[in-house]
Amino acid sequence: MFLVVALSYAPVARFFRYAALASSKRGAGLLLLVHASVVAALLYERVVRGALYGTLGRKLPVGAAAPLVALVGALLPAALRLGLLPGGPAPLPVRALHAGLVELGLGFGLCLLALGTGSTLPGGLALGLLWVSRFCVAVSFRGGVVPALELAAAWAAPLATAAVLARSLTPWRRELFG
Repeated sequence: MFLVVALSYAPVARFFRYAALASSKRGAGLLLLVHASVVAALLYERVVRGALYGTLGRKLPVGAAAPLVALVGALLPAALRLGLLPGGPAPLPVRALHAGLVELGLGFGLCLLALGTGSTLPGGLALGLLWVSRFCVAVSFRGGVVPALELAAAWAAPLATAAVLARSLTPWRRELFG
């Protein structure tokens, strides 16, 4: 659900003709990016939402670690997004703020996913597939509607994740993770 909601902005923007979707023109390097992004996302989730959250969770008051981990966890993806993905017509500070806010919203969803499932594996796979879609699908647009839709989708993803996790996963955890 996290991934579906986080990526929902692209088909919605396409449906309303605010954006055009095309396949990436990265060529043979795309295959390397796809594999590297999934592996890097799994490792990143293990470090950020696994080890960092575990460390901060023991030192900070209850409920304070997740927002801090989401904030810290948004810094590298926002920087990678600015460096690796094509930028829009907006000035760099606006694009940087947008990237930071999108990644922060996604970070909250990933924290909820890690807490609700008791593992960083689902979040790592979701983050990896999110980056795969970013590398494989080129979204071209004009104006601010698509970035606004992306921002809304990024902040709706934690809400959707929380709604799914509102039901206890405990009875199914054994089937999911062995």
